Amino acid sequence: MKKRRLAAVVLCAAMVASMTGCNVKTKSDVTSTAAPAADQGPTEADPNAGVEIGEVNLKLLYQSSDESVANVIRDELSKAGINVEMSAASDGATFREQEGNGNFDIAISSWANPVGTPDYGCRGIWESIGDSNLTGINDPKLDELVNKAAGETADVYINTYGEAEKYVVEEQTYMTPLYQNVNGRPFNKILKEDSVESNQRWEHFDYVDESLRDSRPLVITQTGSTITTWDPIRADDQSSGYSLDEMYVHLLTLQPDWSVTTDSSLSWSYAISEDNKSYYFLLRDDCGFARIDKDGQVYDSGVKVAGEDVVYSLNRAKDPNSTAMHKTYSMYTNLDTVEVVTDMAELESVKNVDGKTMKEVLEADSITPISEVVATRDEVDNDAGKYQVVRCNTKVPYPQILNCLTFHGAGIVDSEYVEAMNQGVDFAAYDATKDKLYGDSVATVEGATYDNHLSLSGNYVLTSMNDYQMNFVANPCLRTREPDCTKIKTLTNKFIADQDTALSALRSGDVDYCYNIPTTKYDVVEQDENLVLKKFPGIRVYMLAFNMHGTSVVSDSVNLRKAVASVVNYNDINAVQAGNTLECYSPLGTCLNPGNKLSYQPGDTEKYLRAHFAEQ
Repeated sequence: MKKRRLAAVVLCAAMVASMTGCNVKTKSDVTSTAAPAADQGPTEADPNAGVEIGEVNLKLLYQSSDESVANVIRDELSKAGINVEMSAASDGATFREQEGNGNFDIAISSWANPVGTPDYGCRGIWESIGDSNLTGINDPKLDELVNKAAGETADVYINTYGEAEKYVVEEQTYMTPLYQNVNGRPFNKILKEDSVESNQRWEHFDYVDESLRDSRPLVITQTGSTITTWDPIRADDQSSGYSLDEMYVHLLTLQPDWSVTTDSSLSWSYAISEDNKSYYFLLRDDCGFARIDKDGQVYDSGVKVAGEDVVYSLNRAKDPNSTAMHKTYSMYTNLDTVEVVTDMAELESVKNVDGKTMKEVLEADSITPISEVVATRDEVDNDAGKYQVVRCNTKVPYPQILNCLTFHGAGIVDSEYVEAMNQGVDFAAYDATKDKLYGDSVATVEGATYDNHLSLSGNYVLTSMNDYQMNFVANPCLRTREPDCTKIKTLTNKFIADQDTALSALRSGDVDYCYNIPTTKYDVVEQDENLVLKKFPGIRVYMLAFNMHGTSVVSDSVNLRKAVASVVNYNDINAVQAGNTLECYSPLGTCLNPGNKLSYQPGDTEKYLRAHFAEQ
């Protein structure tokens, strides 16, 4: 069936060349980084030329997996006369805790943009109240720019986002770019090569020998194993994010080119009002919630995924107080109201930019003409033309909301079931050691605590997990009109924290596919006749972030922050990653290129250090 797609922002990598100052290696457009002349100094008059440069001591926080890059930064800063104390966090959770507590001066931080919109690329980490603002940025001007851009169309917002990222990276230097990752996806030749994609959806995996779909489990890997919740709005990490994308159905899904589609979604079609503030979704009636019995067997709950669940899930997603430890609300700041449409006259009167009514657009991809729009799940019968339509209204014109609806935080949960499980819990006083909420991962762990209470609407159902892996089966009551919508029926996701170990498991045949392996080992896969490596521009940008909590010497000195930023040399970082990275300017680099380039010149490091000590 033909599906409607909305072209979103095209994936791009911002190519940046910049230069650093005295006593450090010089950034340039060439790969080599020869030491500058001993008498190299400022290129323009320095009003603080007579100021003596004192001692600077900084704590560098990083995850142990980023040690090679941390060593490069330490060496570059040391050559500039800045003392560095190394502080390695063993995993992502520990890193985020230290960063949020302000226990650092500079940190190798990263931000992934799985939905491909510039708003998601920056809001959570730049806005003062952002749900992922762990570095302490609190700047009213930046808040204003982020919110202004969110209400603009793409032809205008590129300039506003350009102003915002320049303000962050150079004017205030809250962070400075390191690199954008390159995803190398290695897999066993048992998989069809064209079934492996950049934003891999599990239901698209397929075997070369299709007869294996029902009998052979697909074995994949992931590095993270710290999972606290299977509630889609409470999760903010890779450990659970990949799985949650598959465990709950969405109104739309995301294509590798950042366009949105109704493929693998709850919607037959969608339509957008002329003012870009109302978004209509025609819901399927062949999706149901699957549950798991005490023996770990999946069964059909008999509950149809419906408009009531969409309204509940999205209202819950945008309300920061809707549950304890809500982690994803920033993405839905501009989502105003969510409602089930029950008046056919509305669909027949509201038009899009081409002059077509919402009914005409929605009906183009429906299986039958729309004869009636109904309020409840019990009234739905698509074969008879009875559909549910959900309307999402935004506070401002905001087409980016479509991409946001593909994120795991917008997964559709079982409204009555979740509400019943969470009833009586005081979210404000939530105590994880005593209170039980829907999605608590401990209930899915094999053994004495096992009591899998999930009710899942997505492609795959998590049956159980242990210290080594998660076990999934295809949802038997999802998109039942398309029996092969999920091709491989059983999937095992193994926890392998060390990427070298994951690669060894792949080469030995113990696993079939790896999300991540070391960038320095891509050539090993390419030389293995049993494996295939596909490379894609990554969705993660690495930045050197500065402590803005007020607990560091860098918090109140933009000149010191600029001195550190001017030292960083992309060529050195790329070299230790075997050339498998891309240059970038800001966290927006995976989806938007406003054209900014770093402007640091030889001598800037010394100039900014003198300015910093002149302030003392």
